[in-house]
Amino acid sequence: MTAEPYEPITVRTPDQIVESLNGDRSPRNIRACLPPADRGHFDKDYRQAMAKATEELNLSPVNDLLAHWWHIARMKATGEYEEVLEHATRVQEQIESGEYVPGRPLREALAERAAELGVKLDL
Repeated sequence: MTAEPYEPITVRTPDQIVESLNGDRSPRNIRACLPPADRGHFDKDYRQAMAKATEELNLSPVNDLLAHWWHIARMKATGEYEEVLEHATRVQEQIESGEYVPGRPLREALAERAAELGVKLDL
């Protein structure tokens, strides 16, 4: 017989979730702030990052993963995630239909950001 881990069910407002994320960036809190459907993906990614960190004696993969999932949890709480996906879908549809999509070329944006960071990119 197996038992599922106990997780108390609490409903929080988006503002409460954002406040929680701003005050506590621990893996446990980030996971708790994610929608239930995303927690399995977080668990898998976290375990892989921990294994890599253990193997390489380097916590960078864990820190990078936590930063990524912190942003995902925040965007999902505020509805920004869905907005980004909807915008990306519209842009993709415009590109596929041959419409002009205003904006800067990715190479230009990446080069500008790299220059800000003092990194030389070979684009």
